[in-house]
Amino acid sequence: MDHVELDFDRSPLSDPGALGRHLIEIPEFSPPALSPQVLPVARRAWEARAASEYIGVMVVRRFHGLLVDVNAPSDLQELALSMMLQEQQHTALCVAAARSLGSSGSLSFSLEELQRPRTSATVDEQLLEMIVSAYCVGEVVALALIRHSIEVLPPSPYRDVLRRIAKDEVLHGRIGAPLLRLVRSEGAARWLAYPGDEVVHKISAEAVRLMRARDVVEADEAALFEDPRAAEELRSVGIPPSPGFRAEYHRALDVDVARVFTEERT
Repeated sequence: MDHVELDFDRSPLSDPGALGRHLIEIPEFSPPALSPQVLPVARRAWEARAASEYIGVMVVRRFHGLLVDVNAPSDLQELALSMMLQEQQHTALCVAAARSLGSSGSLSFSLEELQRPRTSATVDEQLLEMIVSAYCVGEVVALALIRHSIEVLPPSPYRDVLRRIAKDEVLHGRIGAPLLRLVRSEGAARWLAYPGDEVVHKISAEAVRLMRARDVVEADEAALFEDPRAAEELRSVGIPPSPGFRAEYHRALDVDVARVFTEERT
């Protein structure tokens, strides 16, 4: 079995009370009436966001484990744990949005996405690869996309979810340059061996190449944005127009990612 179906439900512990107050507050949604062709596309988009956020939990979980293995400074380990909790909370918010549009809250994942297995590379190599590919490339683009989405969407509880997530994504999307600057410093040599700028460049170039090869927007979603009425419906439930979203994705790869590697030198 290479795929697994996970249920993202809530237990009675999430009810208001001694334990529930420690959990993220789930907003109430009042979705507008969506046409039959728009509803499944909007639901799928929020399910995809929820799945991406939960994969983010597993990414940070691996990141934290590698930091522990190299005995990285305790504040870095603390930041990683904070980021992992944030990804879990983002998942809950996106699942709630998807459920408001009729989702069952059951999402499919490949086992490899969830397990994030260690490779044959050294722990140092795996940690550096994560710092560069995830936090100097991937999360930088993710932050640009969520900010773009907030800017182009009308007010709604769905946009409010994105705004809530964006507050945390500032950390995820900006930690890359300081991390890279840190691991290049002499003080980091006692817990992480820096292999040189050429290796970092190869890792980042490969990460960018893989991201450029992705389908940024589903074809049927992009087609709906050619219909003004369908486009308005999608925007009302937090789905940004496809052309601008795709353009922002590639702009972030060209501009924002390059800026990370400039900033870490200053």
